[in-house]
Amino acid sequence: MANLSAPEMFDNQAVTKNWKMLSAWMPVPELGVLPVNSFLLRGREALLVDTGLGMLADDFLERLESEIDLEDLKWIWLSHMDADHIGNLRSLLNAAPNARVLTNFLGMGKLNLAGFDVSRVHLIDQAGVPDIAGHNLAPVRPPYYDAPETIGFFDRDDGVFFAADSFGALLPNVVQDLASVSDADLADGLSRWSAIDAPWLSLVDKGAFSRNLAGLKRLDPAIMVSSHLPVARHGISEMTEIITKAYCGDAAIVADPLSVDHLLRSFAA
Repeated sequence: MANLSAPEMFDNQAVTKNWKMLSAWMPVPELGVLPVNSFLLRGREALLVDTGLGMLADDFLERLESEIDLEDLKWIWLSHMDADHIGNLRSLLNAAPNARVLTNFLGMGKLNLAGFDVSRVHLIDQAGVPDIAGHNLAPVRPPYYDAPETIGFFDRDDGVFFAADSFGALLPNVVQDLASVSDADLADGLSRWSAIDAPWLSLVDKGAFSRNLAGLKRLDPAIMVSSHLPVARHGISEMTEIITKAYCGDAAIVADPLSVDHLLRSFAA
């Protein structure tokens, strides 16, 4: 598929029988393109995960309404409060009068500061997550992130792990299927995006971070979905190995050029 000159929505894509992905892609000058995904769990209590790019509001809402009647939308799971995740939240809350927002205490605080009606918030931290469309969604903090309120989940019924911003990748071109991305492009894209989105990774305890990534491999989800990656239909092992090599090995390949350590080395040069 051709490179992009502006953000664009693409066709909805089935993840499982129950889950759909609403996918946009946006160009990142000189670095490639980045997917911006939302996810829909259809059923008697439909759930939307994140609300997409505000600049694509009309197209996003049209594609969402092609899947469900907005009056049937019961839940909006917000992974975190970045603009590419809450871009259409206000419009959706107006158009979906029965929808409630799922987030944690810090997420609710950020929504309140942004002028949203927090009376429609259901706190994940304190009240847990209700049974949604017959699915048990276990909240989990992804292994890395750019906002401390970030919360993902593991759908134990469909074996789907939602990683939020974790395992996002800058890619050379728009693709429908992660299998069409070369190993080299995937490794490069994962490393470059993680360095931008979570520059603190170069400073973490390598042993603790490596154990966290190894825990994801033991969880062994059938499918991994990320806000910024095509659907990973063959589990999570390849992505965890790439990130482990980038940050946890003796010769870690990603460093933060704005770290204090890097500054001190530049003075000593």
